[in-house]
Amino acid sequence: MNVEKGEIKLIIRQISDVLLINGGFLNNPGLYFGEMGLVLFFAKYARYTGNDLHLDYTYSLIEKIQNSLHMATPINYKQGLTGIGSAIEYMVQNGFIEADTDEVLEEFDEKIFYTYNLQYLSIDEIKDVGYYAAWRINGASVKKDPIKQTIIPQIEKNMHERSVVPQWRQSEKKTIQKCFAEKTYDRCLELIAKNEFWTKDMGLQNGLAGWGISILTELDGDNSWLLLLPDELNITKDESIPV
Repeated sequence: MNVEKGEIKLIIRQISDVLLINGGFLNNPGLYFGEMGLVLFFAKYARYTGNDLHLDYTYSLIEKIQNSLHMATPINYKQGLTGIGSAIEYMVQNGFIEADTDEVLEEFDEKIFYTYNLQYLSIDEIKDVGYYAAWRINGASVKKDPIKQTIIPQIEKNMHERSVVPQWRQSEKKTIQKCFAEKTYDRCLELIAKNEFWTKDMGLQNGLAGWGISILTELDGDNSWLLLLPDELNITKDESIPV
């Protein structure tokens, strides 16, 4: 099916409108299912459109997420601190937002690196901590040397003791299949025709934010956000990003 560029832009604009209206009611700060996924969409959309409204909404969502975090916020990557923190670091490193990550992520560093005893975390949680640490040391943080010298060895030691190879380090940019755009656009149009599209979840994983980012990727050619989806999370078919 051939999809006109104007029709594609209309779909993106409709996704944006729905997320603007409903995104603030998610009550879930996480990267995969919550507000952090919306932050990624609006940051990417703001760069594409040059519209300050979308950038302002990006910053307001980040502030809302920061204010919603508490001691019971999980550490895990999909729903909790490590995923949210990694996404903020990614956006700063890639110029989507301007911020001092040492300041913005100060509480994240404290809770993720120093509140938990790694030996009492599950192996998946240790991988999540390692992935967040990898993002921090690849940025401009003045803490990168202490993280390399103290946190990384602890993570690797705990993983080695459990006979797990530390494969959480960032890899080469992932690529999107050539059929990506056609599959995504056609699926969007199919759901819209059935009036089912706007009843989907809001988040990044199998939701409207995920559809929006996927389409924007074909339009702007920037797939760097895929680095935020580590293979080690073992995403299932039902949970996968719609690419």
